[in-house]
Amino acid sequence: MLMLNPNCVYMLAADHRWQWEEWCDGRAMRRERIAEVKRLAFDAFLQARDRSHDVKTYGALLIDEQYAAPLVAQAMSSGITVGTPAERAGAFPLAWSTSPFERALTGEFAKVLVRYRPDDPEAIREAQFEKLQALQGWCRRAGKPVVLEILVARRNEPEDEFEASGRPRMLATFIAEAYRRHIVPEFWKIEGTVSHDGARIIDEAIAARPEGRQIILGKGADAETIERWFGAAAGTRSAAGFAIGRSVLWEPATAYLAGTTDAAQAVSAIATNYLRLVDAWRAATARSG
Repeated sequence: MLMLNPNCVYMLAADHRWQWEEWCDGRAMRRERIAEVKRLAFDAFLQARDRSHDVKTYGALLIDEQYAAPLVAQAMSSGITVGTPAERAGAFPLAWSTSPFERALTGEFAKVLVRYRPDDPEAIREAQFEKLQALQGWCRRAGKPVVLEILVARRNEPEDEFEASGRPRMLATFIAEAYRRHIVPEFWKIEGTVSHDGARIIDEAIAARPEGRQIILGKGADAETIERWFGAAAGTRSAAGFAIGRSVLWEPATAYLAGTTDAAQAVSAIATNYLRLVDAWRAATARSG
């Protein structure tokens, strides 16, 4: 069984579901076509792996059973480190996509997304932690690493202050509470910050467990913003790479669905975008010493 490298992960995240459903519904396009997007991402990952020793060594693919079940099986048989999401797409509070876990978590690792604010009702926060404990227990028994993604929404806070310190402190609060409850994912999938102080706050929280590692998510951001996030995170103890999807594949895939480009062009563009992120991460870590 292939596993995520604890020191470096370049993850192509292609498990988006509600975003594609919304896009297709807004254009009166059949949702069945979402499966074609998943194929583009899969083929692009294969192409990137052929082009890059780094991807061959550290690459991972995150893709869902809902629209890409055949690709999960194909990835497993092709020697790709592949994982699948546990959460019902877009759900808050946390809910499972299917039950039991075996139906959704067919890859080598499991990813779960949680939306969190410390000012959410206590009952919601408690229920989400209980679900995470149940998932971790199942994954430990199944031998599957856990990637825990935390999204913290800005509400009334000034944007600059929230991005620099507000969100990092809320993330740190969540991480500390998870550790207190013995929830220890193999990787935290974390929203980036351009603030080095913010990155330090997050890193100190994660590194409270020596095995703690973080990978930076993309939020559909542009390449310049992502590179700034990489620059802030790369010098921290827990930083281990990225897990990014829409910033890599959204534009080529929507062009394909709209009929303005063909599959081969879309696959090549996705692979190139992904490899640029690999190069950007390597450059950021080199600069950080």
